[in-house]
This record gives sequence, structure tokens and C-alpha cells, in this order.
Amino acid sequence: MSNQTPDNSEPTLPLLRQERENVVDFGGLCPLYYAPMHYPTEVELYEPSFDPHSAALHENSRQPAATVKVQVPLPCGHFNIWRPLHDRRAPVAARLARFFVGSAALQPDGRVVAPNNSTWDSRISYSSADDEYYENGHVLPVINGWRHGTLAARSLFRKVEHDWMMTYLAPEQGNSHQQPLAVWRFNYAESRRAVERFHAVLGFSLFAESAAVEWCVRPLSSHRFRRIPIHVLTPEEARYFSEIGSGDSGESHADDSLEQRARIIEQYCGQILAYRASSNEYNDYVVHSVPALAADLTQYVEGEYGFELAVSFVPASEGPDGWQKAQVARQSLHHPISGRMREGEDAL
Repeated sequence: MSNQTPDNSEPTLPLLRQERENVVDFGGLCPLYYAPMHYPTEVELYEPSFDPHSAALHENSRQPAATVKVQVPLPCGHFNIWRPLHDRRAPVAARLARFFVGSAALQPDGRVVAPNNSTWDSRISYSSADDEYYENGHVLPVINGWRHGTLAARSLFRKVEHDWMMTYLAPEQGNSHQQPLAVWRFNYAESRRAVERFHAVLGFSLFAESAAVEWCVRPLSSHRFRRIPIHVLTPEEARYFSEIGSGDSGESHADDSLEQRARIIEQYCGQILAYRASSNEYNDYVVHSVPALAADLTQYVEGEYGFELAVSFVPASEGPDGWQKAQVARQSLHHPISGRMREGEDAL
């Protein structure tokens, strides 16, 4: 995990190094299609309005008929190849207002009105605790099952540790034929606007020096993936990150700590920050990504209309449970459902 510059980073996995013949070539990946969840559907998320004055008798059956208007905003893009993505500020029905967090405001007449802005803001999160994907912080899940939310995946499974009350994605046990891999696609071409910023929480954990997790990104206009470097904080740097349990709790140094923290994040912009945790009786080597810290990866996709995000695993070479030493989206099963979709509390 050396501090490599993004410009000369190349994926280790041969499949991700494969150059695409064109922008629509999947480069050896086999895209998966899963039917959208019945609940909630795109229409059920919005309140239909009925106008009694529009009722009229049908010419043949003489039964009353009416026009029902349903307010469903057009998607700003697509997640993988089938799931519509929506602007998180889109107006929604009053009956669903309690499920929506963010900048939308509930009006006296019961409408939820989003700020008028020319830009869009879209967010997808995954909770390994309940194995579901969420859009824009809504309580209602949009995709059930980690695999159903990927563009392509192989040799991975969701491990649930009932004794430790933890869950995560890990390589399949005993599979040495294929290197584990998962890929997600975000396509915003439909919005006719370029990506202006991209922040991502890419949580991972390593429990052996020979184990590795590699994150890569590919703009849809590019034919190659690029590896996202990982920087392991030094003990001195880790002091300024209270979420990893090594921060300075003195109030007199709070302003200095925040300033130093901001400088460190800015210095390693475009990289994923991790830290070396204390060893325990089970593992001498423990590295975790900084919890819920969104890496600024704008430089990889700025000005693009979409991108693919990939993660590959290298199981540990030593020990009978080497497959378990490289983990992604590690999360406690005790995590309350009310907090799984909030900013800063998602696994991915």
C-alpha cells in the first residue's frame, strides 16, 4: 500500500487491465440483470393525484373514468444497466416525507418541494448489515442482495459472523481459480450533465500482510481502469482522526486537530485513507479504512458522463482461513436500521 500517484497506477487484476475496444465494450465482464424490486416501484414512491372534475362516463361501458396524474421525475442516470437514479432533491409526496432526508422541505399544503438548482445530486449506499442498497438516504431499499446491485461479480459471498456479530463481503472459501471481483456502474448520460464531483466511502479491512483489497475506477469514456491508491496513516497522522480511537480529546486543541485533519485529507486527495489498528490474539496485522470517511475521487471522473467502480481481492497466502483476511463493507449486525442510510454511517 505504498503512496503511488494516481497517474501511474495500474490494476493488478488482468481482467481490469484489459483495454476496451470501445466505450460500450464490457471488457470480459458479464453484466448481470435482475428484475427491480416490486416494492417500492417508481410510481409507488410518489403520490397520485385524482381530479374529480376530470371524471367522465366511458362511451361504451358508461362507467365513470378519470385521469390520474402521477408525478415521477425523470431519472438523472442509471445504476449498472437497469436501475434508474434520481436527484435526491426531487419533490415527493407528503406521506413519504418522513422517509426522505436532505434539503427537501415540507410545505404547509403537504407538498415536499426541493430547492431549484440546475445541478443534480445522487447517492447510492450499501448496508452489509441487512444486505440492501439504498438511494439518496431513503429508508425504503431499492435493491435487495449485494450481488443484485452489481454490474458483474465473481467468487465473492456475504459472510455473516454470528459469534462476532459482524458481516462483510469476502472471497469464496477454497476458490483459487478466479480472483474475486465486483464491479458497479454509474451512467449519468441521461441527465446530459457531466460529473462535477465524486465522493465515495470504500470501506475495507485486512487481517494479514499478504492479503490485499484493490479499488479501481474507469470513466465510461476511457478504455482502461485506474487503481485508486491507498494511504495508511502514520501514527502521527492518525492522532487527528478521532473516529479511529486515536484522536486528541483535549478541547483546547480541537481547532488545531480539525485543521491538521483537513490538511491530511487534502494532501492525500484522490486516495483512500486507512490506518493500522492494534494487533490482537487472533491477528498480528490489522488494517482498516477510516470509518465512513468519503474519499474525494473527483479527479478520476470529473467532466465524464459516468464511470465504473471495481474492487478485487487477494486472499492471504498463509493460514487455513486466508480467504477471510480481505474484507469489504465490514459492518456490525448491531447497527440500527435507522442509521444505516445516513451520511457517514454506510458500509459503502
